[in-house]
Amino acid sequence: MAQRYAEVARVCERILKLGRPPVALARVPDVPAGVARFEGVAPSSCSFWRHAEQGLFVARDADHMNCPIGAMTMGFELTAEAKAKLEGGLGLMTEVGYIDPKEAEHLPSLLPEGPLVLYGPLAQFPIEAELALMWLTPGQAMLLREATGDVAWKSDVSSNLFGRPSCAALAVASNEGNVALSFGCNGMRTFTQTDPSLMLAAVSGRLLNTLGTTLERADKAQCAMQKFYDEQQTFFPFTSKPVG
Repeated sequence: MAQRYAEVARVCERILKLGRPPVALARVPDVPAGVARFEGVAPSSCSFWRHAEQGLFVARDADHMNCPIGAMTMGFELTAEAKAKLEGGLGLMTEVGYIDPKEAEHLPSLLPEGPLVLYGPLAQFPIEAELALMWLTPGQAMLLREATGDVAWKSDVSSNLFGRPSCAALAVASNEGNVALSFGCNGMRTFTQTDPSLMLAAVSGRLLNTLGTTLERADKAQCAMQKFYDEQQTFFPFTSKPVG
């Protein structure tokens, strides 16, 4: 499994020109042999995404509770303390006009599957990944969406492009088996120190087996079109008479 994912990661890094390695996650019933448990304090669920770049580890549901919204989107049952914190947080968000109170009931979440999550680099992931996460520029996101067929015009076009909270994109991608993009909320950018020019891409694990091949094909098509556009620019350089 790790060898297959290592190849997928290499293709993603080469074609998408990633500045950071893609990471993966999966809920697990037990801690895999040789994998360490997370020991420490995390301010949010999204902070684990950057920590996963450093190596494999397992985090418990309790490790996610400092951000109740993130814990909820991960499919964990909130503790009483986290529920109280969630109510307080939603109260503040409503008071300052950040969200509408009715939005909370529509927030997507991963299907509950137990208290343990395995995180780590995609290239080292030893089991079937539920999700892969990447940080992308708009151009890189376009290429990824082309590779997965999500930019095709059809009668039921759906952008799967979201705002806050960023962690909700994981639930959409996993539950629908596709790619979901998030512009990135302030919380995610604070806790992950993500550059303002980047957005989050959550890729369903169900797409990873073919992602390398489809990325190669999409990149080849883009290179051919770029050649056409460059020639068009050369043949017809923009000119304009002065206005007025």
